[in-house]
This record gives sequence, C-alpha cells and structure tokens, in this order.
Amino acid sequence: MVDFLDNQAALNFVVSQRSHIEAEVLKRPYPAIRYAELIPVDTQANPFALSVTHFTQDAVGRAKFVNGKGDDIPLVNIKGTKFEQTVNMAGVGYSFSLEEIGAAQMMGQNLSTDGADAARLAYEQFVDEVAFAGDATLGIEGFFNMTGVTSAAAGATFAASTPDAILGIINTALNAIYSGTLGIEMADTIILPLAEYGRLASTRLGDTNVTILEYIRTANVYTTQTGQPLTIVGDRRLTTRMVVYRRDPSVVKMHMPMPLRFIPPQFVNLEVKVLGMFRFAPVNIRRPGAVRYVTGIAV
Repeated sequence: MVDFLDNQAALNFVVSQRSHIEAEVLKRPYPAIRYAELIPVDTQANPFALSVTHFTQDAVGRAKFVNGKGDDIPLVNIKGTKFEQTVNMAGVGYSFSLEEIGAAQMMGQNLSTDGADAARLAYEQFVDEVAFAGDATLGIEGFFNMTGVTSAAAGATFAASTPDAILGIINTALNAIYSGTLGIEMADTIILPLAEYGRLASTRLGDTNVTILEYIRTANVYTTQTGQPLTIVGDRRLTTRMVVYRRDPSVVKMHMPMPLRFIPPQFVNLEVKVLGMFRFAPVNIRRPGAVRYVTGIAV
C-alpha cells in the first residue's frame, strides 16, 4: 500500500503507470473531431519553433508565336510571397488524488485512464474549434471564416431548390474554382451546414430509393471528370454557407509542431498532477483560388 506520509512513493506509482495510461488514451479515436480528416496537418517543424514560414509562387506571363529570327520571345515572371505564422502554445492536464492512487495500488489495478482521456478529448476539441472557427482572443481566423477567400451567393436556398437546382449550385462552385485557376485546381471536398447535409441525406430523389446526397455524389462535375468520389460532409459550425475546396497540403495546411505531450507527473498538495502541452499555428490557406465559400444555401 501507499505510505501516505511518503509523497515520493505515490509519485513513483503514478510515473510507473504513465506509459500504460498514455498508450490507452492516444490510440482512442474521437469520431466527432474532424480537423485532421478535413485539413492536412503538418507536424514536421521543431516542437518549440516560435513560428512557421512558407513561400508561395505565382507565374505571370504567357507564350506567343514568334518569328524564327525574332528577338521578342516573352519571359515569364515569378512572383513570390513570404508568409509567417506564430505558433501558439496551449495546455490541458489531469490529476490523481492520494485516495485514487492508494486504492489502485491496494487492488493491484492500473490507475484509471478517465482523466487522461478527458484531457485528450479537451485537446482535440480545442484544436478542432480553433482550426475551423478561429479564436477571437488571439485574432485567429478559422477555415470557415478566412479573409481572402472568394465568396459567392448561391442564389437560392437548398430548401427552396429542386435536386437538379442544388446540383447546379454545387457544380457552379466546382466549375468556378476550376476555371478561375485556369484548370489547375479541381475542388474535391464540400463541407455543408449540418442541417443541410441532413436534408440531402434523408430526402429521396422522387419515388426512388436514391437520396439527393447520393445523386449529387455521382452526378457532380468533379466525379464525372475524374472518376473519383466527391467528399461531402456536414459540420455544426456552418449555418448558411458551404465551403468548397481542394483538400491538399499545397492548398490548405495546419502546422502542429507539438501534438499533445504529457510532461512528467508532479506532486501538488494532495494530488499528483499530469500536465499536458501542445503547440500549433492557425490554419493557413496557401492557395486561396482553390477554396470558395458559397453563401445563402440556408437561412
């Protein structure tokens, strides 16, 4: 049993349990967390990097017909832009009371992973919210409200539109990205308000057993041109707009130099606290032409 007069014994017991706890917690998925699925995450930077920097390049110019002896061959210009983002640190932790430690050792059981699991969930939820919605206290914009992204009106809500009209709204957005980037970018992902996603997923196409969502997934211009499925998901943070984009790290990326890391346990009063830290930068849209907001699809 733990000698309650010996804090070091209690601390050593928690330390010996740490590997088991972290292994159990870190392998557990959280289906409601979407940022890692919808936004490419880069963890390659140094864990303690103060900022991350990247460069974008645009080529300006075009070829033309010239005379064989001419000296007027056109040259292209390369326009480079530097972007730097601050990496922000955040933290979350959990603790064990002496009573919990003593009971676990007396019973020959592992310490409960409930606290660590709650800390991991809080971490995932925090990153997910900042990634999509931003953070007003730090002036951080999220993927759903980023300055510089082209926004266009749908012209009609999904509720007031026929299935063909809804498909037309989606294809217009897909085509706008393709034509606006001179055929370079093809959007492959759409994020809808959760209510509109539910409407499409639960409304049948006429008297068939095919839903409007299934119809759109097969009849959209991206799928008909590439043969690849168009990813369509719903998100609770969207209400009246949808986000159309190419899901690729060259287009959108979030740097996370330090995913959640638990530091060694420490004794504080009658508790052993296990504190965690993580560091990440805001979502960065590297090629805004491959992202588009469509407003007014709902009221």
